[in-house]
Amino acid sequence: MNALKTFAGVVLVSSSLAAGQAVAQEKFYAGGSIGSSSIDESIAAGLIDSGTVDGNSNGFKVFGGYRFNPNFALELAWVDLGKASYSGTFAGAPVTGGQVKVSGLNMSAVALHPVNPDFELFAKAGLFAWGAKASDTTGGLPFSGTNDGVNLSLGIGANYYFTRNVGARIEWEHFSLDSDKASMLSAGIIVKF
Repeated sequence: MNALKTFAGVVLVSSSLAAGQAVAQEKFYAGGSIGSSSIDESIAAGLIDSGTVDGNSNGFKVFGGYRFNPNFALELAWVDLGKASYSGTFAGAPVTGGQVKVSGLNMSAVALHPVNPDFELFAKAGLFAWGAKASDTTGGLPFSGTNDGVNLSLGIGANYYFTRNVGARIEWEHFSLDSDKASMLSAGIIVKF
């Protein structure tokens, strides 16, 4: 909860400072991306005593934001990091068909650096309100469980605009999941309104 209060304070101060600059530059934007995600194998800790975990998956995100000026924006995104698959044993019983699906809502402050009118670099920091759902068959019986939290997210990337309002985005993001971690490299479309 302290991380949430700190982040909210930083966003309020930053947006107050940004609001006093170039009102003509204010813009809404939205987009979507798909990519490759990686979830730490440790996410299956407690679900199996021994076995294998594959944290590589496909992910996607849908995002929207508000650009206060050429160098600052706030962004909200729904992020689906895909799933980590696992199998092995738990307390001597075989575990099959295991998977942990991770998704959540990400809110970020975005610092942008326009290189020219068509190309810009960005870095962002925010909070990821995530949920994880595990399911498998242990000793012939179905099992399911959930976990959730709010943790730090970081990202870097670039936007390239084909027209004044339509462009491509590529980015790498890192998400903390309590003691676990996940990341996603994605590419997609961004549209300014």
